[in-house]
Parts: sequence; C-alpha cells; structure tokens
Amino acid sequence: MKILSFLLFSLTFASCNPNNTNVKMARIEDELDLRIKMASERIVFGKEPEMTEDFLLSGVTLDTNFGVRFAEFSGDQAGRYLSTFSRMKIPGNPVDLDLLVKKIISNQRGDGRFGDADMIFDPAKLTGNHMALLWGNGRLLTGLMDYYATSKNQEALQSAVKLGGFLTDIAQICTRPDVIEKFKTMGAMGFICFTQITDGLVKLYIHTSDKKYAELAASIYKFLPEFGNQHSHGYLNTVLGVIGLYNVTKDTSHLSYAKQIYQQIVYSNNYLITGGVSEFFGKEGVGYGMRDEGCSEADFVMLSLELWKATNMMDYLDKAEFCLNNALMYNQYCSGDFGSHPYDENFGFTLSASQGRAWWCCDYHGLQAMLAAQDIIVTEQKGLHRVNLYSYKKYMHEDISFTLNKFAKNQAKYSLVIDSSTNSAHVIALRFPSWASKTIVSINGIESPEKPIDGYIHLKREWKKGDLITIEFAYQMKLISFDRKTFTVSTMPEKMSKAALQYGPFLMSVDDEYSLPFMSEPSGGNIIYVPAKNWMEGKPTLAPAPDSSNRVEAYLKMDYKHDGYFSIGNVTMRPMSEVTFGQLPNVKLWFNFEKKGE
Repeated sequence: MKILSFLLFSLTFASCNPNNTNVKMARIEDELDLRIKMASERIVFGKEPEMTEDFLLSGVTLDTNFGVRFAEFSGDQAGRYLSTFSRMKIPGNPVDLDLLVKKIISNQRGDGRFGDADMIFDPAKLTGNHMALLWGNGRLLTGLMDYYATSKNQEALQSAVKLGGFLTDIAQICTRPDVIEKFKTMGAMGFICFTQITDGLVKLYIHTSDKKYAELAASIYKFLPEFGNQHSHGYLNTVLGVIGLYNVTKDTSHLSYAKQIYQQIVYSNNYLITGGVSEFFGKEGVGYGMRDEGCSEADFVMLSLELWKATNMMDYLDKAEFCLNNALMYNQYCSGDFGSHPYDENFGFTLSASQGRAWWCCDYHGLQAMLAAQDIIVTEQKGLHRVNLYSYKKYMHEDISFTLNKFAKNQAKYSLVIDSSTNSAHVIALRFPSWASKTIVSINGIESPEKPIDGYIHLKREWKKGDLITIEFAYQMKLISFDRKTFTVSTMPEKMSKAALQYGPFLMSVDDEYSLPFMSEPSGGNIIYVPAKNWMEGKPTLAPAPDSSNRVEAYLKMDYKHDGYFSIGNVTMRPMSEVTFGQLPNVKLWFNFEKKGE
C-alpha cells in the first residue's frame, strides 16, 4: 500500500564530478507533491463539510439527518473515498477504512444494490433518479474493488459480486433502444450513468476471473451515444473502462475504440485551450452554462496516461501533462478542493456568484489523477528506466536507484542523483519534452552529446553512487490562434487577435488580482507586444514570482498598449495554474499580440 509523506526535507548527495567535489542538493518544494498534499488534507482534515464516517455513509444509509447533497447518487462519495484512500494512507486520518467498508456492506440491499430498495427498474418508469442510483452504485463497485485489490478483504469481494449481480440483472432493461433514446442526452442523469459501470465490471473480472463481467462490459460501452449534452465525466469514465478491458483481454478492438473516441474529443469544440474538457459535451441543454469540472479534467489526464501506456505514443503523454499543469491545477481551489468555474470560450474563466467546490466528487477524482501522474514520473520498461515527467521522485529498482529533484528554485532545471547501482551498464532515458526548444543534459558537469530517440535521451553507462545528471530546459514559445493553429515567434503574423500564449508546459494568463490595470475597462483592444528578437534568442524578460511561489519559473514581463489611452504599460503574464494561490479572479486566456523589435 502506498504511503505518502508530505514533509519537505533536505537531501545531501556526493557527486562523482570531474573536479571531485561534493554537491549538496536541497529538496525543492514540488508542485505536484504540494497539490496532492492540499487535496488529501482537505478531504481528511477539512471542515465545512467534514468528511466523517457518517457523512460518507449517508449515500447508502439514506439518513435524512445529514441532508447531504446528491444522496440519490447512492454510494458515489463512499466509493470515491475507498478508491482514493485504498492507495494512500494519511497519518491521523479519523476515518478507519476497514470499519467504513464494514458499515457500507451492512447497508447493501437484498438484490445487491445500495440506496433506495423500493426503486423499481421498469423500462417504462425509469427516471433520472434511477440513473443516479446506477451512477453511485457503479462508483461504489469500483471503490470496493480498489479496496479489495490492496486489502484482500473477502467480505468486500463478496459484496462487490452481489452488486455486480444487480448490475447484470438490470443491464438488459437499461440497454433497450427506447431507454437509450430517452436518456442519451440527459446530462448528469443520462445514459452515461449506466455505461460508466464498465470500469467496476472490468475490475470485478480481474479479481474473480468470471468472464461474464468482461463480456457485459464489452457489450455496454458500445451503446455510448454520440456527443450531445452528456456529462463528460461519465463519458470519459466509460472510455477508461474500455482501456481497462483492453489491458486485461488484449483485444485490440477495445483499444481502437478508445483511441477513436479520444481523437473525436480533441478535434471537437469540447476540447478547451486549457488542455481539458468542458463539463458537458455539446452546448444544448446545459443549465449551468459552459464550465469546467475537476472530475472531467481528472478523467482526461488519466485517459491520456492510460492511452500512452497502451501505445507508447508521446502525444498522449504530452496532452496528459498539459492538462495536469494547466486545466487541473487551475481547477484546484486554494482550499485544496476541486470543482467547477464558469468558462467563456472567447475570454477564459469568469467569476461566479458562488464558488463551485465540488467536495462530493471532484475532490476525490482530482486527487486520483494527480496520484496517477505521480506513479509514472519514472517507469521501467524493457530495461529502460524512463523519466517521463519532471517532478520530485525517489526511484528505487533492484538494478538502480536515483533521486529526481528540481535543481534550484524558479529554474527550468532538474537534477538526477544516483543513489545506488549494480556493477553493470544501465540505461536512464530522459524525456525530451515537446514544450522545450532545447534540452541540455550533463553528466557530472560534462554535456552529453546524445540525441533523442523516440522522444527520450538515452544515457547508458555503469553508474556510480553520487553520479549527477542535470537536465536544463529552454522553454519554447508558442502562439495559438483561436482556430488552434500554432505559430512560433518567427512564423507568427505581425499581428494576431484572439490568440493564446504557451510558454514551456504552461498556458499563460492575465488576471485581475495580479494585473488589475491590464484588466481594467476598456481592455478588449489591449495589445501585448512580442519582443520577437529576444524571444527567438530564448531571452524573455522574466518577472519575479511572488514569495509564495518558488516552484514556477514562468512569470513573463511584457509591454502592452491599453485600449483607451496611448501610454505603454507593463503586464505580467503567469501560468493559469498560479491563480489557485490567491483570491479567485477573472482569468483571461485570449489576447491581441503584435511583433516588436525585429
């Protein structure tokens, strides 16, 4: 079981560099670790609401004393809690997971369901509440199986089998053409509430070897409707189940289907400039207007990672990383919660009358996606020890162990120090990310001549304890038009209207907390000047990040002309994810740019 420690500590390494000097490396506060800490501590120790045992159980006990929102999604929150904390332990957690599971199981109904026992699944009488119950039961099935995978608790497995029996029994009713037609575009209470049970069914098959669950999952996902006012979280969850089905059956038709749906998403209007997706696919019938959702952003990260693992295609990893660094990290509130924010596709994110902190779902799913990203920072494949994401990692393998760490605060540079190695040659493969115009790799102070192979720089040698590898990035500048055409500084037109700026792995923004003058009325015609010569030489003007941020090296100081008066001012563009750490502002993502200083 995975134990996470959130203490920041110092590490001292001896380097075998040519000068035979010692190198002392202090652990630098890591963005991903910090975000995981924020999210997990919010769930475990946070208040208003406090995630007590009774609170978590209310969706299956239906205890009216709690009045918990969305209790009709019976088992949803409890299932998410099990999935999350089966894989990580937080010291001092007041909720005993084993006891929670016992109490969940004690509320299981005779037919295997959780929730309202009187709800009859008659195809002529199905309502949104029936779909809600199926959603919650599907999430709880996944939670029970994730708990069983680490605990091997037979009572949990037996409960999951009973629940699987209930879902199997009602499958024929739910897949009738008239039922599909009725619910295919009903948003969060639509047909996706049924199709998302593929995820839990696949896990039930893995641990029981009963083929009927895999066969049911394979039949269900094929009923997934075309885009049109579906809850994107349920849609993406369904596709995650399909990849899971491929992983256990190796039937390439499942993988082909998942790849096809993924491509449809990224080439549609549902794929946002942030790297994430809108809460609902399709624009019609969305009662809240357009907005993001932490669950959907998390799903997109996890779906991209699963496709990358299945195919080794770097584009999936690139998209997972971009969504993680931008859409998902922006989505997280300063409280640690994830949720939703109003989105104007012509502007960016706008203020809401109330903050959409979705403690009942997004808190768990956002944390799970970050844990999934943490898992693949370094992986081993066919003798290659691959660094896939640049974030803190203490990697331990029987052949070689090393520590990956940021080299210094506010620098796009990382260190990798060998902790141990057997007396034979091993390959460390360092990802050459698409967001870098240059990646400089040095071993013990000497620059490596190796060139990338399939997106990785391969370093092979007999490593010694204390060997120091440094990886330094020059961030690439990209301007992205509203119709998603990408330009470098050298290829951009003299003037661009409604364009976004990507600097390295970050989507840059301006907001009215950090750059109020720029956002002041009238601002629609503001022009940001692109210092073309400096940028092409890799010399942007960096503004100092606030004291609270020693993780991000991407605050850009720019000249601009304000709409409405003639003087030239300065504006600081910063990664949209940095908005988390202050009061929630309006966040502008689309700008007018003009070349300057050729």
